[in-house]
Amino acid sequence: MEPRFQVWLEENGRYIIGEKEARILEGIRNYGSLIAAAKATGITYAHAWNLVEERSAKLGEPIVVARRGGEDGGGTALTEKGGELLERYLDLEARVGTYLGTRTERIFLEVRRSDLVIAGSSCIGVKLIPGLMKGLSVEVAEIGSTAGITAVMIGEADLAGLHIYDEESGKYNIPFIKRFWQAGSAILIKGYVREQGFMVKRGNPKGLTSLRDIVQKRCRIANRNAGSGTRSILKRLILQEGIDPSELKGYEHELRTHEEVAKEVYEGRADIGIGLRGAAEALGLGFIKICDEEFDFVCDKRRLNKKGVQTFINALRGKEFKTRLEQLPGLRCTPETGAIVEVTG
Repeated sequence: MEPRFQVWLEENGRYIIGEKEARILEGIRNYGSLIAAAKATGITYAHAWNLVEERSAKLGEPIVVARRGGEDGGGTALTEKGGELLERYLDLEARVGTYLGTRTERIFLEVRRSDLVIAGSSCIGVKLIPGLMKGLSVEVAEIGSTAGITAVMIGEADLAGLHIYDEESGKYNIPFIKRFWQAGSAILIKGYVREQGFMVKRGNPKGLTSLRDIVQKRCRIANRNAGSGTRSILKRLILQEGIDPSELKGYEHELRTHEEVAKEVYEGRADIGIGLRGAAEALGLGFIKICDEEFDFVCDKRRLNKKGVQTFINALRGKEFKTRLEQLPGLRCTPETGAIVEVTG
């Protein structure tokens, strides 16, 4: 028999880093890319992104930094804090291994970058795209609208799906992109329209139609992650109804996808959640429409002519995508679907 062990680092009794985080950080150091590190360690990009975000939040400073690139460049690198954290972990692991007469050897899988990486908001419509791009490998990472934009900006992803409403202008997506990108450097690819609303038990037995109802009836809400476009809908309703988020039971518990929210309601862990009509109907839930929203895609202008991006645009414009999309509840194309808009100042 051979001895096995695990080590981890804590700070003031709080878990900071263990084997899974160390593998990601070591992968970033080896490959210079979070998406490559995720592939090399055999986990999803979304999971790797979440691990890095959570560790950075716990430490109060980032552990990775962007490496900006052009058409095919970019990625991530460890910050000084991230490198120091990894070295402390590896040193502890080596010392324990020496004491026990064994050592840990990490094996990284062979990495091949996908022809197209789509990050951003969770949507079943996006998941239709890979099946229409014959001969190309496509990776979809559901990390939220804001994180998706960041992934495109640093070169980790080619496209990001987003649906962020700007209260001041009354428009979707473009005002938000203008805050992040230098004028003329971003391209918006028009997507489709989605219905968002409250997901409740079939028949809405608790009679929930507003946030005020949720508070007064002491019901639990299934919330989405910060940075997601769906979370911004909840934020808008909170402001409109004058609700204190602390009054909403379940507000602090964050979920990453519409399907996860629907499952929470279906299995009774929550009474209500905000999400897509399709996610609600897939589990036989009731749906109370809040709004139609514009779901679009953003791309760095330097990557617009990349083969994977052009194939994506052609698929989006095609009849087959329209037919498949509109078979899904609450989703529809528009005359602008697939149109390219240069985001100027």
